[in-house]
Amino acid sequence: MNMDILNQSKIDQLSVDIGSDNVPVLLEIFLGELDTYVTNLSRFQAEEQDAYLREISHALKSSAASFGADQLCELANTIDIRVKSCEIMPQGPEVNEMLELLDRTREAYRAWTK
Repeated sequence: MNMDILNQSKIDQLSVDIGSDNVPVLLEIFLGELDTYVTNLSRFQAEEQDAYLREISHALKSSAASFGADQLCELANTIDIRVKSCEIMPQGPEVNEMLELLDRTREAYRAWTK
């Protein structure tokens, strides 16, 4: 498992909290959300892409934290804070950073589940 991407102790705690039988089901939902985020963020352009980045960053703060995707959670928090303080420039590098980390996170979780 890639500990830079996934926090095993948080995943273990999630398993204790919700039951180990429920983790695979919720993980599939989480991975489906990540797939949707990648598809839409890649497809959208200009202002629509910026608005979607703001939307998913806010959503990812809690879902990524719950699943132990610490780097993704950290990036989402950073983007959310920067958006609120008007520090993000339109069509800035954050979109590419988010796309890259979403891909790496999906790959790490899929490898972990096999």
